[in-house]
Amino acid sequence: MINNILLSTLISVFLITAGEKILITNYEEGFKSWKIREFKGHANYNIKLSPKKMITLISDNNSFGLAKEIKLDLQKTPYLYFEWLVEKIPNNGDLRHKELDDQAAQLYVILPSFPEAINYKAIGYVWDSNAPPGVYQSKKFKNIRYVVLRTGDHEINKWVHEKVNVYEDFKRIWNINFSSPQKIIISINIDSDDTKSSAKSSFGSIYFTSE
Repeated sequence: MINNILLSTLISVFLITAGEKILITNYEEGFKSWKIREFKGHANYNIKLSPKKMITLISDNNSFGLAKEIKLDLQKTPYLYFEWLVEKIPNNGDLRHKELDDQAAQLYVILPSFPEAINYKAIGYVWDSNAPPGVYQSKKFKNIRYVVLRTGDHEINKWVHEKVNVYEDFKRIWNINFSSPQKIIISINIDSDDTKSSAKSSFGSIYFTSE
């Protein structure tokens, strides 16, 4: 009886803990569940487990990303934490201009709906070369809105930590209220093809949490 109570308590504690922090990057499992998306050229990335766990994206006049599909209740875990490090920004990149729409680091939260290729809504949290922090409509895709969190090169070569409220951002930007668990896609991207330049960035921990 006591063993059953202890087991039940341990399971409850585990479920509470798991609910508080939902890992997106799990370096112990690797990136097998992530899909490579090559938009122009070939993906170039590497994964390191030591001294810091990270995935590094390298772009040379190309565009690609890695995407992971999850089911998530954004009402319960609305906050997205992530850390990123930019080593090189695309020359003259500026999402305010269609012909210069390149960023060294992009993290997209995508809400797909059938047919997924055209009927989706996405928020891209990005590090732009020139556009100041704020919300922007993509000049290329009507279903994407950018949230510029960092600009320029004055914070490059160091880890920067971010916390965003995805639930509130979708409500504010897309007028979408999440009332139940939803399938969403998390994608980390890089591109430098519009500016015909190069870029390099890394992502460390990415996870959702309740606070």
